[in-house]
Amino acid sequence: MKKVLFATSALVMTAGVAAAEVAVSGDGRMGMIYDGNDVQFSSRARVKFTLTGESDAGLSFGGAFRVDQESDYTAGNGATERSAARGTAGSVWISGTYGKLSMGDVVSASEAAIGDLYEIGYTDGEFSGDIEELWFLTGDGENEDQGPSILYEYTINNISLFASASDGSDNRQCGVGAVVGYDATCNVAGDDVESDTAYSVAAKYEGSNFWASLSYSKWGDASEIGLGAEGSFNNFAVKGVYLSYEDRFFGLDEMKYTAGLGASYQMDAILVEGFWRQDKYDLFGGDSEKFDAFGIGAEYDLGGGAVLAGGIIDSDYLEDTVADMGIKFSF
Repeated sequence: MKKVLFATSALVMTAGVAAAEVAVSGDGRMGMIYDGNDVQFSSRARVKFTLTGESDAGLSFGGAFRVDQESDYTAGNGATERSAARGTAGSVWISGTYGKLSMGDVVSASEAAIGDLYEIGYTDGEFSGDIEELWFLTGDGENEDQGPSILYEYTINNISLFASASDGSDNRQCGVGAVVGYDATCNVAGDDVESDTAYSVAAKYEGSNFWASLSYSKWGDASEIGLGAEGSFNNFAVKGVYLSYEDRFFGLDEMKYTAGLGASYQMDAILVEGFWRQDKYDLFGGDSEKFDAFGIGAEYDLGGGAVLAGGIIDSDYLEDTVADMGIKFSF
């Protein structure tokens, strides 16, 4: 990815900071989306800032956020949405001999060790509501009303260890001008799960052409056990994921598990990827129901940061088949 450096050499700082840099990059896309009924034009452009530095003692530090994430903005219901300025979008980090600590809108330890299924299409799955993204119990958009989360990562030889947590403090913004902090008018009557600390721990082993992960997450009464593995063989790669839940409710329905399988094939400039996903619920009233999603997509690298891509996804959640095709860019 091409980067334009605001600081081409270094911005010399005081108080023991050796050097710092600010780099700007971006992405864009243009194409068409079929939503099951109509074909629509779709395009966007985004700019991202990446800040990095290193102290005289050898500590590395940095942060990253998109321009659209920088400042607070107020939604139509009067609530203040996520922003880098409040630590609920973007992230900052520091790393050294004893690992890396990140804070902000960071993924959970479970997601850091396991990851999502393969993204397809020129919108990277957005045309289907990002169904390839697994619904981990903590982190990466979950527990966001508690403000920033933390993620710690440490690697020794072939083993990586992860730990993440929220702070258990409900910091929801209630209307224009609300201050950060507890406000009883923001809380749900009765037990407020937003005030429970959410945490996750995970371990990952990486071999020469495979990795395997195990994780555990907890938020209030809900818990999650995650298993993931991926192997590559010549031009092929295969990934499997299984997440088992206890006491995780969406409304009155209890989510029991998510299972997923992905496969990809890379040949020169051509990449073909696909995935299958299944979620099981115990519905209110005693019945069970499974929701499946299938997707396949292809990309052709045009060089210079331009990629021609398209995908098709059939999902029980959408109750329809959707597709996209277009060109995506990285700058």
